[in-house]
Amino acid sequence: MNFRSPAESPIPMPSRANGPLLDALQKHVIDRAVPALDRALADLDDYLFDRSQSGEESLGLMALRDMRRARGEIIQRFRQAVLNRFRGLRAGSAVGDGDDAGLSLLSDQDLEEQLAVEQLAAAVLRTHASAFEVASKRFSVVAGQGELPPLENPLGPVFLASALGQAMSKLDLEPDLRIVVFKFFERELTSALGDIYERCNTLMAAAGILPELRTSGRVPPRAARAGAGAAQAPSAAGGHEGPPANLDGGAAAMPISGAEQAEFANMLGMLQGWRSAMGLAAPAGPAGAGPVLPTQDLMSILSLMQHDGSARFTPAGEAEQSLAGQLRQQMTQSARKLGVRGDNINLDGLDGDAVDLVALLFDVLLDGPQYDTQIRQKIGRMLVPYVKVAVKDRRMFMLKEHPARKLLNTVAEACEGNRGEAPQERELLTRVDHTIDRLVAEFNEDVAIFETLEQELRAYMAQHRKRFELAEKRTAEAQRGRERLEHARKVAAEDLDRLRADRLLPPVIGDFLSRHASHHLTQVALRDGRGAPRYEEALRAVEQLLAAFDEAAAGVASASAALQPDDGLRAILASAGCVGEATQAALDALRDALSRLLAGQAALEDDARMPVQVAAAEPAPEPEPQLEVVAGSASLDYDAAMLERIRKLQIGDWIQLAAADGHFAPAKVSWISPISARLLLVNRRGIRVLVASVEELAVMAKLDRVIVRDGETAFEDAMHQVVGRLQSASGKG
Repeated sequence: MNFRSPAESPIPMPSRANGPLLDALQKHVIDRAVPALDRALADLDDYLFDRSQSGEESLGLMALRDMRRARGEIIQRFRQAVLNRFRGLRAGSAVGDGDDAGLSLLSDQDLEEQLAVEQLAAAVLRTHASAFEVASKRFSVVAGQGELPPLENPLGPVFLASALGQAMSKLDLEPDLRIVVFKFFERELTSALGDIYERCNTLMAAAGILPELRTSGRVPPRAARAGAGAAQAPSAAGGHEGPPANLDGGAAAMPISGAEQAEFANMLGMLQGWRSAMGLAAPAGPAGAGPVLPTQDLMSILSLMQHDGSARFTPAGEAEQSLAGQLRQQMTQSARKLGVRGDNINLDGLDGDAVDLVALLFDVLLDGPQYDTQIRQKIGRMLVPYVKVAVKDRRMFMLKEHPARKLLNTVAEACEGNRGEAPQERELLTRVDHTIDRLVAEFNEDVAIFETLEQELRAYMAQHRKRFELAEKRTAEAQRGRERLEHARKVAAEDLDRLRADRLLPPVIGDFLSRHASHHLTQVALRDGRGAPRYEEALRAVEQLLAAFDEAAAGVASASAALQPDDGLRAILASAGCVGEATQAALDALRDALSRLLAGQAALEDDARMPVQVAAAEPAPEPEPQLEVVAGSASLDYDAAMLERIRKLQIGDWIQLAAADGHFAPAKVSWISPISARLLLVNRRGIRVLVASVEELAVMAKLDRVIVRDGETAFEDAMHQVVGRLQSASGKG
């Protein structure tokens, strides 16, 4: 019988094997296939002992003695065969004997063993054919080869059964006993491979390897036992422990896009370059120095660190050692308390990636200028629980709705720019302390606590925020009124300048235009709009006054009559509070100025008959950004790319704005003027902190007074910066 891989179509291949991913897959196979063989041999021991007690000597006491003597060597040889196959895939070599070995003449013993291998593989594939097909296609891509023959695929039952045969080939065992070993191994391997294929498919899909593939057919035994909550589609998970059954709500079912998986896989690929730059040891591979710390032992170490409160972490910007280095050092110290020997703990690839990525994430997060020292200490206490989450479920790095991710965003939102200056701010910080205390005390590998704490803190912040919503609304309304007033003044000034042209007017007429006429046109433009009948009537009155001035300047005797009818001028004076006799006195002052001009007399510098303007209160001056001008021109100096990013800001978006003391605080885009396109920025209390154009903000960004986030949330922004650091360290930036 000739076994073929289920994949029949060509598979896209990378140029070389993916070493880190092969390391992780190797660990999955070793961690589950080797114990399966050990269980099979233990069951065989019981079986042989029972036979010996019944007096069946053919497979009784002698066989039991032989099996117990060979058991340890069989397991070791089997494990080494799997390691050698993965090592060969990294080196690009094939199995030494290949498929052609079956063409040579076989002894009866070899033939029986080959039949046992084929029967074992057929039995296993009846249960796991669909999952194995998907895993094989993905594994061929990871290995950087075409379709792998059955004897060269370490995930396949043919290879694993053959590895068992090789493990027993040089041992002095009876042929019948060898066949019985295969039968016991078949039962255990059938159960173990369901878990192996599920976990390997999960890992490869999360790394962006053919994420569109789906398994079909029978449910693996492990998934059937664990229930629907533990069995997720491969593309929806990213943790090497599989999707946790206790991940609440829709987050567990939300798919992760292929793009997100590819970005995450690319980030993992850059980790090694960063580790080299930081002087950190890479996670253990197949030839790693010393034994690899099991994941469960790592979780025990992290739990000890979480609850003893002795771990203290300082952002890399304030310490000589990176946060990842500090974390590993603390882990080593805690490991000693649990009896783990050695100066360094040796993590496998997946666990090491999780530890380093969370350390990088918090390093970036705590290094931001929006947090003071006390806030950094608060958030730093969350580091160990987040390492535990990442070790168990790496989807945190890819799934926006992951509960742990949402809690970190909410805590960051509550702390950004919060220095406890107001009673409400101090209350909020106290609530954050309470939230972090509960997380550290209650988190025990069940991520449901993250969702509970996030919802409670979010609800408190919603009540907290309601106090300031009215203030923000009033701020926006005031700014809207200010913008409309400025626009109306600008419109009135433009029209008056156009009508006045270059005339040199007497002081009385000039003051009337710049004060009373300007005020009236501004008010009419605000209420009725430019071009409204009242606005046009006022302009005609000004035109009549200027026409009278032109006639008087030209010596035309009918100049005084140009002010008749004077309804337009009366309306202008009335808007300044000038009515009744005062209006007539003001008109007389204007006519007198024209009469003096006609008579060739000097104009009065001041006329008491012209009333003082009763104008609206001037708005408070706005804070002006410190703008940098390009040398030799009047152009603002800013980065074009930053300008485009700022142009995309929308109402509700947040940026970081430098205060007078140099600290950065969050500022929200509360309103964008439809008139000037300027942005109104308010703080978390709804108070205006700045009104500026996008160009002015771009200048401030170049002056390091404005920070625009790369992501929508603190977590996303930090991950963008993590990628930047990794690219820089690996030479790709």
